[in-house]
Amino acid sequence: MKLRNILVAASVLATPAAFAANDWSFKNVSVNWLDWSNGTEDRTNAGAFAGKKDFAFLEVEGGFGGDWGEAYGFFDVENPTKGASETDGRDKRRYAAKAIARFNLVQLGGVPLQAYVHIYDARDHGAFFSQNRVLGLGTSLSNGNFWIKPFIGGHQQFDRNIGAHANGVMAGYVAGYSFQMLGQSFMATQWHETEFNRDDQFLTMGSPAGGVTKGNATGQNGAVSLWWNVSKEFTTGLQYRYADHKLGSASYQNAMIYTAKYNF
Repeated sequence: MKLRNILVAASVLATPAAFAANDWSFKNVSVNWLDWSNGTEDRTNAGAFAGKKDFAFLEVEGGFGGDWGEAYGFFDVENPTKGASETDGRDKRRYAAKAIARFNLVQLGGVPLQAYVHIYDARDHGAFFSQNRVLGLGTSLSNGNFWIKPFIGGHQQFDRNIGAHANGVMAGYVAGYSFQMLGQSFMATQWHETEFNRDDQFLTMGSPAGGVTKGNATGQNGAVSLWWNVSKEFTTGLQYRYADHKLGSASYQNAMIYTAKYNF
């Protein structure tokens, strides 16, 4: 899929007019700095590829929903001040985009059963390209200020030089809790994805012992975040980013992300 096609799809998902009876929507732009831990840099840079280095990224994010279900998406530009031919490949400009849709199918005991679909696309200007596609079922649950939205589905992965093939099962959730403290508005959130029974052809990873190795058939990916809603227009946040046998490395990886958002 060409990058321009991803952007067109994201623009449709980010437009509430694309669906009728939307009850809520949000959109923001943000500036972010991702700071990998020293241990992560040591482990990943020992491998033949997938070495990690700190970077800045810009993000456009939005979502909307109603009686029909909901949609969410973001588009990131990583290393926005860099180009396509940096001497250090870790400094290259990269792009990441994700689109998620949940469509309400039926109520089971007051709990919605939803069709779930998501596409995540990551690429640079050179040889790197990877896309994850998930189709399955999900639900949305809430109690007071707490909400959680789990899902499970079949996983297809499309990588350059490998092609598109079934890659096991992905399950995960996004959850949040909003609260007040010292007269200020805060929200704690987490997103998490677990990939099960992955195909061997997608398990060639950088080894923390050097060279390449075969990663585990199960991988973990996610982040835990704390957001401070300074005002209606401005939000700042701190995120703990983590991954295990993901992101091209057969190791545990963690980082802190520092974020400033403008909401409109």
